[in-house]
Amino acid sequence: MLLGTELLHGSVRRYTSPDEHSFFPSLLPPPLSSLKPLTFPPELLSSVGNANEVNFNSVLLKRYINEVIPLITSPGDDDQYGSSVLTDTLILQSLSKRIHYGKFVAESKFLSDPEGYQKLCEDGDVEGVMRLLTNEKVEEKVLKRSKIKAATYGREPLSDAIPTKSGSKDSSIRDLVAAAAAAAANAAVDIMGDGDVGMKLKPSVVEGLYRDLIIPLTKEVEVEYLFRRCGCRCPDRKKEIWGL
Repeated sequence: MLLGTELLHGSVRRYTSPDEHSFFPSLLPPPLSSLKPLTFPPELLSSVGNANEVNFNSVLLKRYINEVIPLITSPGDDDQYGSSVLTDTLILQSLSKRIHYGKFVAESKFLSDPEGYQKLCEDGDVEGVMRLLTNEKVEEKVLKRSKIKAATYGREPLSDAIPTKSGSKDSSIRDLVAAAAAAAANAAVDIMGDGDVGMKLKPSVVEGLYRDLIIPLTKEVEVEYLFRRCGCRCPDRKKEIWGL
């Protein structure tokens, strides 16, 4: 299903976009000849060392099968094979896009300190590159936001805070914002209290996916991109870090 989806989407140029990455790039035929090539600003990503071609989908696919699926599913067989594989395909495509945004982030970071990254890459200092690109405060915010969003998922808005009579536009907007903020605040309280109890989507699981998969893999994409961007070969960390 995943390959079939990519064959179809690839025919209409999906994987010629710099923010899209195929799981089976060697199996994709060229896009339809009747379609003009897509054009993008050349400064989005660098082609030095084929940095723009960094693709970590092979790692993502294996980790999704071995780690994510057991984490987000229950034991047993519900016979819903079709809907399950369609959902898997959508999740994998979304995760792929998310982690490969790291290439754009890495390009921005390189431009902010080209000499610093160049020296570290030339020295083969992977850990040094990782330290330089890491922003722990941003990562903490991402983890907190993901946990609150998960806790808010599927909740009814606080109806008492939503206006029932027509009033000024600004007043209605303020009331709606207040309702959303109150729902998020309640979700945060629930997280600190009973954890995952009564949640449609377990906040701890979502937070764990960001902490253990999405953020680390995004940063590995950044490291690989930066080494290539600096004209250097990045040590292969797939076995060392991911056991692959």
